[in-house]
Amino acid sequence: MPELPEVENTRRNLIRFGLPGCTITGSNITWANTVKKPSALELAEGLKNRTIQDVQRKGKYLMFPLSGASPAVFIIHLGMTGRLLVQHKCQESDPLTRHFFPLDDGREIRFQDGRKFGKLWLVDSPDEVLPEMSPEPFEDGFTVETLAESFSGKKAPVKALLLEQSIACGLGNLYADESLFLAGIHPEKPGSELSISEVAQLHLSIKDALSAAYGVYDRAREKDWPNPPTAMMTWSHPRDIKASCPNCGTKMTTIRVRARGTYFCSKCQV
Repeated sequence: MPELPEVENTRRNLIRFGLPGCTITGSNITWANTVKKPSALELAEGLKNRTIQDVQRKGKYLMFPLSGASPAVFIIHLGMTGRLLVQHKCQESDPLTRHFFPLDDGREIRFQDGRKFGKLWLVDSPDEVLPEMSPEPFEDGFTVETLAESFSGKKAPVKALLLEQSIACGLGNLYADESLFLAGIHPEKPGSELSISEVAQLHLSIKDALSAAYGVYDRAREKDWPNPPTAMMTWSHPRDIKASCPNCGTKMTTIRVRARGTYFCSKCQV
């Protein structure tokens, strides 16, 4: 599933494609169940002749503020396999492209969604649909103290807690594993048992993991433009029990934490 680095990479790609300032001239929704609010027909009508003012992101959600007499925001969640591209209408589309949004410059936004888990909304305000989320990991409000407070009194495994968007906005399964690996913390350790020094290390590791991922995507964007990759392996430890920990050489371990596949080093992470 796309996580914060993948969604941020998509945002940066769309900015690089010059999407802000383009006007949506129509919509071709081929899988109506993707549209969550309003109806598919109303969404298509509501997008028509609206100019995209910006490309923003909150957690795993992409947001497109639109021009018009009344405020409106087009919101996209990529789901598990979603990918957004801006291509010329004459260019052959991928067979897994589910939705097309023509633009006034001869291009169109194309939403590829193989497993059809993506979601679309057109709302007056993001607050209508976005869940409760913590501050972004690079915002001033995401501090060691707020993270420690989120873990306080919670006996759930720290891995499971990191997947709660109200605790660590934007993190998913892969980057939760990566952050815990960098911090040297066992994924099953209860949140309430983390010392303040462990929370501080985890706080730093979350930022380090995301910063490293951003760097990988930024370099790939420059190298491969105009066809930048959207799903890369940016984490430092192998997600393979046959592989060895890059730090100590111990074979990696896999378990399930709250039904989520989890890879860690049993020697480095305690």
